[in-house]
Amino acid sequence: MRPDLTEKQQSVLSFIRRYLQEYDRPPTFREVGQATGISSTNGVRYVLDGLAHKGYLSRSPLLSRAVSLTEKSARRPKGMRLIPLIGRIAAGSPLLAEENLEGHVAADQTVVGSGDTFALRVKGDSMKEAGIFDGDILFARPQSMAQSGDIVVAMLEGEATVKYFRPEKKRICLMPANPRFSPIIVEKGKRDFQILGKVIGLMRKI
Repeated sequence: MRPDLTEKQQSVLSFIRRYLQEYDRPPTFREVGQATGISSTNGVRYVLDGLAHKGYLSRSPLLSRAVSLTEKSARRPKGMRLIPLIGRIAAGSPLLAEENLEGHVAADQTVVGSGDTFALRVKGDSMKEAGIFDGDILFARPQSMAQSGDIVVAMLEGEATVKYFRPEKKRICLMPANPRFSPIIVEKGKRDFQILGKVIGLMRKI
């Protein structure tokens, strides 16, 4: 029991943590209420507001599932680091800006190291032959340059993509690891292309 939380706040926080671990998405107000004995959505909203005020949650007041754990709320076992999990990246904002964060994930320090690291959830199977599958969480080191053959997280036309980096004289090829997908060709100097980081590890639920 955290000393600055009421019993009800602790109950709600524990449920949200378990739900996120099992389903990889936040619960709705109704699901929180049913699991913790709160009879109304207004009651759930009141408890969530209290947790947000104390720094344990980040949430949007307009959406029922827009709830994420902050670093303060997450449990961090010995030897683990809390890594910021990037959601949809807002155009023009810094990579780790608050509006880009989906939450945090705990990762073994032997996998992610001690330097700056961010996490990204994989969507699609364009890199499956590199052992990267839909739903995996990738860990990447923020950097704007890469070597040929590196697996990178890149921003192209406002969308993040994970591919092999293959630079040529006048263009850059972002190569998939799945024959069903075609390479993405980027002309050098293209203003809406940016390398966000180099992939250094991944986490997968079994």
